[in-house]
Order: sequence, then structure tokens, then C-alpha cells
Amino acid sequence: MAHKPAKMSFLIYDDKKGPVFLNTNRFALKFTLYVLPIITVLSILVIIAGSVYFKQIREMARRKEPAIIKELKATNAELNSQLQQISALNQEFEQKLSSTSTDGVNFSSLAMFKPVPGQTDLSTTPALTVDDIDFEAGDKKLKIKFNIINQTKNGRKLAGYIHILMSSPNKISFYPIKEIASEDMLISYNQGESFAFSRLRNVDATFDLTGFDEHKVLFKILIFSRTGDLLLKKLVAKDLK
Repeated sequence: MAHKPAKMSFLIYDDKKGPVFLNTNRFALKFTLYVLPIITVLSILVIIAGSVYFKQIREMARRKEPAIIKELKATNAELNSQLQQISALNQEFEQKLSSTSTDGVNFSSLAMFKPVPGQTDLSTTPALTVDDIDFEAGDKKLKIKFNIINQTKNGRKLAGYIHILMSSPNKISFYPIKEIASEDMLISYNQGESFAFSRLRNVDATFDLTGFDEHKVLFKILIFSRTGDLLLKKLVAKDLK
């Protein structure tokens, strides 16, 4: 088998210069004619693919940006609303603490609660009401269920604390169950179940009937604002037999 030479020669005729001999390497010629075009095509394909990919990434980022901005604005608005509520509560506390009365208002229904400076009875014109009262009894337990409904004209958010007392002539029970740790054996209004709502709030309270041997018990529902004002008081009787 004949051996192919490593070099190739070309004869080029020029009208002015005459015949010109050119020598080149066979492998260099193949590289120039085959490898370089392939590399060029592959480079162009990579550049096109990269351009398309980064364009898609940029488009996705552009579409996602408004959603992130919207979420940040909503979070910022919520934080501003909370700051305004805290500021309003601080002002109410300052007004109460600076009032001339330091004993609060002596409500007969609040005999077991600590007096609050500047406390006001707002239950005569309540901003909320209790509805759909229901009872479930069984296994020495009695559950009272009801809804608290916002009655404000503008539907503003209400917040505060819920206390429920179940009493008979010989015994009294509290919800939520709290230990009376103060020396005066009185309950603080902010020891109740915390709430904050704009329309409706469900309440479920379970009481232990152990020791309640009477035929009837009396429930007292007391709802306070964040600053200690009495928002609502309601009495409900329940037959046990």
C-alpha cells in the first residue's frame, strides 16, 4: 500500500508573476477545511443556546419581580397597621394611667377582677354581641359554645380578652383556667383568652362539673378590651338535671 506524503504542493498560475508553487501540510489542510468549520458551528450553537437560556432566565425574573414587590408591599402594609394599633393602644394606656381615678370603676359583675385605672363600662352600648349559644354535656363535663359578632358600623378590628365564669351557690369555675397568683386573690382582665377579629369569633369553653351538685348553674361571659374596658357582659343559666 502506497504511503501518502505528509505534504501537499499546489501550482498556481499568475499572469504577472508566473507559476507559483505552494507547499502545505496535509493535516493542517484537513484541520482548516474540516475541524475549524465544525468548531465554528458548535460555537455558534452554544452562543445561540446560551442567549436563549439567559433570555428565559431574564424573562422569568421580570415576571417574578412584581409578585415579590406585591408581597413585600402587603407585608409592609400589615406591619404599618400593627404599628398603628400598638400606637393607639399605648395612647389609651397613657390616658388611663394619667386619669385621676386609680381604682377603676366598681362594677358588681367584676367583683373578682382587679380594678383597672380609667376603666370604662362599654357594655351598655356594646360593639359586639354573643349569639348561637349552645351546650354539650357528658362525662362530668359541660361545654358552652357561642359566637362573638362584631357590631361596629365600620367593621373595625376588635381585640381583647374573654372570661367565662360558671357558678353555683357553693362553687365557681373559670375559663380559661388560671391560677390566682396575686395577694389580693383577684383576676387580671388580661389573663383571659386573647382574641382579635373583624367579623366573627368562635368560642368553645369546657368546664368540669365535679362538685357541682345543684340542678342549675349560671354562666357569666365577660369580654374586655386590650386596655381593660368592659366590652360585654352576659348571663346565661343552664339546667344540669
